[in-house]
Amino acid sequence: MSSRTIPFSALALTAAAALLAAGCSSTGSKSADPAPAAPAAAAPPAPPPKPRIEGMGYDELAGVLGDGAGKGLKQELVGKTVTLTLSKPTGRGAPAGSYVVSDGDSTYFRCRAVGGGFSGGEVVTKIRDYRYVAKPLQRIVDLDRCAVAASAEPARPAAAAAATTTAAAPAPSSAGAGTVGAGKPGMDARGNVVDSSKVEAGSGRTVKGINDYEGEITGNPGAGSKFTRLQIGMSSRQVTDLIGPPTDQGAYVTGKAFIPFYFGGDRHRYEMTYKGQGRLVFAGGGMGDFTSGNLIWIIHNQNETGYR
Repeated sequence: MSSRTIPFSALALTAAAALLAAGCSSTGSKSADPAPAAPAAAAPPAPPPKPRIEGMGYDELAGVLGDGAGKGLKQELVGKTVTLTLSKPTGRGAPAGSYVVSDGDSTYFRCRAVGGGFSGGEVVTKIRDYRYVAKPLQRIVDLDRCAVAASAEPARPAAAAAATTTAAAPAPSSAGAGTVGAGKPGMDARGNVVDSSKVEAGSGRTVKGINDYEGEITGNPGAGSKFTRLQIGMSSRQVTDLIGPPTDQGAYVTGKAFIPFYFGGDRHRYEMTYKGQGRLVFAGGGMGDFTSGNLIWIIHNQNETGYR
C-alpha cells in the first residue's frame, strides 16, 4: 500500500496559520472586557440649618412702625413676638433704662422685667405697649421680659445640661411668680405677701436693675400689676410717670442715721403705697428731697389697702 507524504513546508504554513488565528481570538476577547467602574463621588455635606427667627425681626418691626405716629400702631403691635438684639444707647436723650437695636433711629425698647445679669444681647419676647413721644420724636416699645435667648447661649454637653436641669429649681416666670420667702413674716406658704407692714428685708429675690442698682423684689404680682413695669434703680419721678401717683406716701429714718460720721445715702427712706398693688421703697434721698432717691425694694401685695 503506498503512503502519501506531505511536504514539510506545507505543515509549517498550516501550524503558523493556526497560531495566528488563536492569537487574534485571544486579543479580541481581551479588548472586549469592560473597563473598571469609577468610584462614585461623595455627596457634598448638607449646609447647616439657618437659625429660626421667632415673630418679627427688627427690620420688619421698623417697617411697621414707620415714622411712629400712625394710628392703630399700638393695637397692631401689642402681643406680637419679636426677636431683637438689644444694647445700651450711647447717645444723649435716651429714656432711662432703655435699650436700642440701632443708635440714631429714635426707637427705644424698655423691659418690664429683666433676666438675671442681662445687660444686652438677643432676646425673644412679646410687645406689651407702644407710645409715640412727639417731643423729642421718640418711638418707645415696652417689652414683656428681657433675658438672653436660648439660641444665643453657648452649647453645653448633653450630660451637663441634663444634670443642670435636674439640680436647678424651676425659675420664676416673667411675672415673678414663685415661692421665695414662703412662710416668712407677712407672707403665706406660696410666697405671696399678705401684710406689707410685717415683711422683712431679705424675704424676696435680690436683683440688679438699671445703672447697676441692686435691690429686692418680694412677693408675686397679681394679674395686670403696674409694678411689673418698674425696675430697681428708678427715681420716684420715673415711677410716677409710669404708673401714676401713689395712694399714700411717707418717709422714715433708718438706723444708719444714728451712726456717728455716717454720710451715706441710706439714712432716710421714702415709701409709696398703691392700693391693690403693694409698696415701693426708695433710698438715697434726703428728708426734704425724696425725688433724688432710687427704688430699692418692690413689695407685691394684691391685698394692699393703700395706707401706711
